Amino acid sequence: MASLASTQRRPAASAAHDSGNNSDDDSQTQVVVRQAAEGRRITRIVFIALLLDILSFTIILPLLPRSLEAYKAREGSDPSTLLGWTLATVAQLRHRILGWTTSRFLQQGARADLVLLGGMLGSLYSLLQCVVAPVIGRVSDRWGRRRTLMVCMAGNVVWTVLWVFSGSFESFLVARVIAGLSEGNVQISNTVIADVTDASTRSKGMALVGIAFAVGFTLGPSIGAYFSTKLSAEGSGSSVLAPFAAAAVFSLALLTVESLYLYFRLPETLHFKKSADHSAEKEVAVAKQATGNSASVRRVLRRLNVVHFAYLFFFSGMEYTLTFLTHDKFNFSNMQQGRLLGFIGITSTLLQGGYVRRVKGRAAGRGDKSLVAQGMVGCTLGLLSIALCCLSADKSGDGNPSWWLWAGAVGFAVASATVVNCLNSMVSLVGASQAPGDTGRRLGDFRSAGQIGRALGPVFACSVYWLSGAAVCYLVGAVAVSVITLVFVVAIPATTVVASPVKRAAVLSSSGRLNKAN
Repeated sequence: MASLASTQRRPAASAAHDSGNNSDDDSQTQVVVRQAAEGRRITRIVFIALLLDILSFTIILPLLPRSLEAYKAREGSDPSTLLGWTLATVAQLRHRILGWTTSRFLQQGARADLVLLGGMLGSLYSLLQCVVAPVIGRVSDRWGRRRTLMVCMAGNVVWTVLWVFSGSFESFLVARVIAGLSEGNVQISNTVIADVTDASTRSKGMALVGIAFAVGFTLGPSIGAYFSTKLSAEGSGSSVLAPFAAAAVFSLALLTVESLYLYFRLPETLHFKKSADHSAEKEVAVAKQATGNSASVRRVLRRLNVVHFAYLFFFSGMEYTLTFLTHDKFNFSNMQQGRLLGFIGITSTLLQGGYVRRVKGRAAGRGDKSLVAQGMVGCTLGLLSIALCCLSADKSGDGNPSWWLWAGAVGFAVASATVVNCLNSMVSLVGASQAPGDTGRRLGDFRSAGQIGRALGPVFACSVYWLSGAAVCYLVGAVAVSVITLVFVVAIPATTVVASPVKRAAVLSSSGRLNKAN
């Protein structure tokens, strides 16, 4: 009888145990569902804020060539000013080089010097970004994403206020230095998205960053060109305001709205995933120890950093010289510059929404390498097209650009829609087996490698342009990017997704329960 009673009690105890396990599983599922919904909400907040940020950032792009001309007209002939001394030094160097070269571009004299000056200015901004990006990444891992982002926003507001009142080149240079040290928005936005997504949804989340860039580069330059006609320091006779002060004021308004929006809507995401799957903590620790510092992960991260540097060295240099090229060869107005950059942005937006997101959604991380390779090929063809446009213009002497310029713009759009944001996705996924709190450091190091390329690229490209002309400059870029594409295809694995330790531990736990049940 006792044996029979004991036998009858066992199924009841087993049923109670199974009921408890089912209850725990249901509770864990509800946590995961709520967390996914919150992640989607935070991703939307980041997208809206980043769109405002990119709009503000791109307003100045079509205005740079004529802004430098305006500063030159104000103080370029005075050797006691920084701009006057710089232009005099460049002119002396140009005269010495003309003794052993027949460059037709250098023979344009002071007009050619503005291209080199523009390259130096762009390189300074990116060099500062290179220095500060690892710091921002590590600070965000310690202080939190939200607090670090708000500090960056404060710096962005300060630089834009200084831009409004940069009546001299020196004050404009100070403003750009503060801008370079403060622009951590894109980096932190990528980190926040990595915080709130997993391997199956991260590529789509990162694609939103690319869409924000595409829309921003579509509208921002056109907005800048529009406001350049509304309040001009030259028209008002002011020596206190920037040459195109209205554009700077509108940029300041966008940054103010973005700051308020982030302050009231963005939560902290540093420990977003800590509440998920507490039952697997032991397995997580084992998985992290086994794979978190693996040589293969470190090797892939190093290769991705090198590819990022090499690609942006050439792409950013050629991209930066584009508005100077159209100003030099075709005398584009601010509005025409805005239309060209807007065309690139619209094309990039259509590609992001209609093609890139679909490819990214097919398999976690597996579409990223294909998209990066396609973007690099598009960049190569675009640079070749612009080189042909320059050769055609030199041959005909026509002041109007050929259709090759617009073909080159399409190539730039393909590259903008794919390469950088897909590389960001690959970097965040290759370290998915590491602690979530390490994401800021990895993305910060990756961004720093790219910013070194962005710092050196404009100086290199503008120097080649200055010495040998536009056609040679873009031809060199096309050859270089084609080589980088080949190295990327050979050296980087097809997928950089590493199974999340939380998910792997959950699978192990489920498997263990199933074995016990059997």
